[in-house]
Amino acid sequence: MPENSKPTAVRTVQVDEEYAGSRLDKFLKSQFPSVPFSLIQRLMRTGQVRVNKGRARGDRRLAFGDWVRLPPVTPPTAEELEHPNKEKILHQSADVEARTLHRDGWILVLNKPAGIPVHGGSGHQWGVVDAVRASLEKLGIEAQAELCHRLDKETSGLLLFGLRPRAVRLLTEAMRENQVTKTYLTLVQGVPAARQGVINQPLSKGNVRGGERMVVVEQGGQRAVTHYRVLRSYGVASLLEVQLETGRTHQIRVHMQWLGHPVAGDGKYGDKAFNKWMRERGLKRLFLHASELAFRHPENEQKLAYQAPLDDELTRVLEGLKRQEVRS
Repeated sequence: MPENSKPTAVRTVQVDEEYAGSRLDKFLKSQFPSVPFSLIQRLMRTGQVRVNKGRARGDRRLAFGDWVRLPPVTPPTAEELEHPNKEKILHQSADVEARTLHRDGWILVLNKPAGIPVHGGSGHQWGVVDAVRASLEKLGIEAQAELCHRLDKETSGLLLFGLRPRAVRLLTEAMRENQVTKTYLTLVQGVPAARQGVINQPLSKGNVRGGERMVVVEQGGQRAVTHYRVLRSYGVASLLEVQLETGRTHQIRVHMQWLGHPVAGDGKYGDKAFNKWMRERGLKRLFLHASELAFRHPENEQKLAYQAPLDDELTRVLEGLKRQEVRS
């Protein structure tokens, strides 16, 4: 891109079938792919973007045939586009390619490693989304990868991306309507009294403790439903299979804490003594892994299902618990 980039001309574009149902801010990002999202937000906030000649918020869903006024924008220079962690992102993009389980013109399924956030921010200057986009760019694939759901930084496992706006919209709607099956494996403290059950407890974002906002079970909060089944008990801990009917922030971790069986390695909602005991047995992270993902392809509604096995660290922890169980 030239150093002295000229402002774009004012344009009015009509929303076609591909973008019908998309959020306005996501549509604007597709029209100005090299422009920072902060500038796009400022353009909307100052009324420079219009939908059918009226002001509109970024979360407005566009309809087929809507007219969107695109204001003049000065594209950033190559220096301005340079990411401060470009080398790290490029290095991570190689891992992304190795961890990609499926990719076509519509979707990408990734086995995310633990310890990396999905987005930059909150002390992290880059995330998995940056690495996925760098990987696609390196492969010469023109697609603006967008997440269809999220995983916590310390949670590993399956992540689903849409590679075109219609795919993102359809898959996000499917997630919201509980048409996507998300299955997790987690190790929790102790042994639940019921071998399987349903936790139906509303969740709210509570007070800030130690600089972090805690999610709490609270009447009047958002509906949150978690299904669990004990796969194996080790006495001091149990391996559970968990399926989410809703997708609230920290849902599994908070619901397990409420049940009295917090997730192993959870420094935010877990038991300190139990976490220390688990660290001595090799667990250095949160034991929560998105193991299975089943959904219909947004293009042809074909049923798809993907699995991601536990990583080596978590597998070794379980093997150690088995050996201890045999000795005792």
